[in-house]
Amino acid sequence: MEHVRISARGFEFEALTDGPVEGELVILLHGLPRNCWEWHHQIPAMAELGFHVVAPDLRGFCDGARPLDVEAYHIQEYVDDVLAIVDSTKGDGASFHLMGTSIGATMAWRLAALNPDRVLTLACLNIPHQGAFFEAAQASKANASDQRERFSYFDDSSKAGNERAMFHRMLEKQGLPLEETEPYRKALDSDDALRAVYNYYRAIPLWQRDRLPKCPMPTLYIWPPESANISPEAARLNEKQVTGPYRFEVLEDVHQPILQAAPEALTSLLIGHLEAHAL
Repeated sequence: MEHVRISARGFEFEALTDGPVEGELVILLHGLPRNCWEWHHQIPAMAELGFHVVAPDLRGFCDGARPLDVEAYHIQEYVDDVLAIVDSTKGDGASFHLMGTSIGATMAWRLAALNPDRVLTLACLNIPHQGAFFEAAQASKANASDQRERFSYFDDSSKAGNERAMFHRMLEKQGLPLEETEPYRKALDSDDALRAVYNYYRAIPLWQRDRLPKCPMPTLYIWPPESANISPEAARLNEKQVTGPYRFEVLEDVHQPILQAAPEALTSLLIGHLEAHAL
């Protein structure tokens, strides 16, 4: 596993990478308040199977890609970053396997829905397709109220000056050993970094009502009920947002970040998905 810098869209993105460059490309998108280190258990395992694995830091999470304006953190900007990183890594218009967790899953759903010709397979952890939230809300007012309550932490996360408290609170809540979280503290524990990272939440009103197409590629959705921020109804209805082969896995008794809390189980599921649908 190697640490590299990738030039894309005028920025320099930090990334972890492994595997033969001629292998099928797998892009891994991390969550918040984490960075590409979140995938460190899975990267070598995928590389051993011959995949070229790249896990980039999202914009705001590394010094070389940290614009100031909130508008620069519209979700489409993250999507365009990922496509540019792929073009820089594999060539313009290259296709790839895509996986995302937490906010990275939200970005992955959007990228796959809007660019189905680029995405070979999709795997998303915890967060479902945006359309699943609309479906659940339309099914009943109780569902809508339930999901709003589960997302109530968005308010605290978007408050200016509250970033450091939220960052440490979220890391402590994860209950991981220090060696699993120390890379996040070293990379992100500064005022500039945290302000940029939490701009993701401040920009949500710019796109949260967008309606996305359904995803036609083979898709794996993994839901850990214990993470508590996604309603059972939204998780269940996610299947309606995929027209291709779909697999829904419920991971009981595992908290976020599930990639680090249950690395063996997650690695097995994700590798199985890749092997089932690789070219």
